Amino acid sequence: MKANKTFATDKNSLQWICNLLNNAHDFFVLKDLNGKVIHINKRLLETLGYTVDDVDDYDHFFYHILKYKEIGPYEDGLIIELTAKYNLKMSFSIKFSPIANSVGDKIAFLGFVKLRSYQKEKPGDYIDFFKHSTDIMDMTEEGVVIVDNKFNVVYVNNRACELFGVKYTKFINAKFTDFLRKYKPDASENNLINGEKIVISSKGNCDERVLLLKYGKLNGGHWKTIIVKDITEDLKYQKLIEQTEKYTIAGEFAATTIHEIKNSLTSVKGFIQLLQAKHPDSSTYYETILDEVNRVLGLIKNYLGIVRNSEEEGEAEIDINTVINQYLLLFEAEATKKGVKIEKRFGDVPLVKMNKNHLKQLILNIVQNSLHAIEENGKIILNTKYNHHTKKIIIRIVDNGGGIEKKYLKKVIEPLFTTKKEGTGLGLAICKSIVELYNGDIKIFSKKGKGTLVKIILGER
Repeated sequence: MKANKTFATDKNSLQWICNLLNNAHDFFVLKDLNGKVIHINKRLLETLGYTVDDVDDYDHFFYHILKYKEIGPYEDGLIIELTAKYNLKMSFSIKFSPIANSVGDKIAFLGFVKLRSYQKEKPGDYIDFFKHSTDIMDMTEEGVVIVDNKFNVVYVNNRACELFGVKYTKFINAKFTDFLRKYKPDASENNLINGEKIVISSKGNCDERVLLLKYGKLNGGHWKTIIVKDITEDLKYQKLIEQTEKYTIAGEFAATTIHEIKNSLTSVKGFIQLLQAKHPDSSTYYETILDEVNRVLGLIKNYLGIVRNSEEEGEAEIDINTVINQYLLLFEAEATKKGVKIEKRFGDVPLVKMNKNHLKQLILNIVQNSLHAIEENGKIILNTKYNHHTKKIIIRIVDNGGGIEKKYLKKVIEPLFTTKKEGTGLGLAICKSIVELYNGDIKIFSKKGKGTLVKIILGER
């Protein structure tokens, strides 16, 4: 008995046959000598609603996606049933015949397939019949998934596949709850049946997106439908509105506060001027008091973030290290009292054109936060450096205080958000608005119980 040659079961050696079959107008299935399906021609795939790109493994596709089923004998072949796309059942007859090479060795089996129910019709008419009935589903912006009573997927439109980033052939016939648990481990049938809206996150090559699932019933409850909607942009827009509202509130609060303080300081200033006129011998003292009153008003305006983006008053070339060193003196008393050591590690940083009060605001807010986070015997490290590649100055402030809980980390920079009993929730929001004036950024890294790192990046205004 002659042994089968290796090339007989190698699809690559049969590729020429596959190419011929793809150009044929009839339907064909090709099997190797072991009975494994190694090719389904293009014409048959299209009639069933698929393309070559939908197939990874022809044997798996034939038996599990097309759900090959033998109905009974037919002449010298078989009557079979295949499930087309969108769960449509189609009846065919199939007859396999061996293919031999030039020396008479069998190399494969070729199945001749005929569509029984529509033999007298053009195959193209049948394609149009089932394709156009689902066009509306594929035109919608929402994903549509239909499941049976056991939650097996019997239909899924193109948009749902796109939203989940999964091929149709991987989606169809899968148990939908098992599929969901890949994204949301606690997903269950009850969540959907009870009408609960489930928000899940899916990650692919693009940014994270959030999908909203809504449940409904079809055909008296025999079929269930799940509508899948991408609400990522909706959530971003909602967050933007909330941020805008917070900034508006912060601005109104700042304007009202400054107005009231200004009224009080104006009265104080008027009485000091009267006293100055009454006691000319002490004019120097009164001048100093008046200067301080004006300076306090300026500091309050800066603290509340009332800074015009186009304003360049007070800008000058300053030495970042020198200015920071001066402002750190303000914290010496409190740091000494709490047993906190402030360590300075200044790098070689060029002069930068900047409003000195802006830099002061940054250092005051962040170092003060670090001191509040440290109970006692802690450490704060402040270092500066210049990135020659980006041409930006980097200021890093690190402490070993209590740190920030992960759930609050993204919120701490939002206006009016605070976890402190006496906090205003404006400090870091103001810092962010200041660094943005200088084409910079502020980044916060923290771990509860370990400490916090604040990274300030400053460029040219």
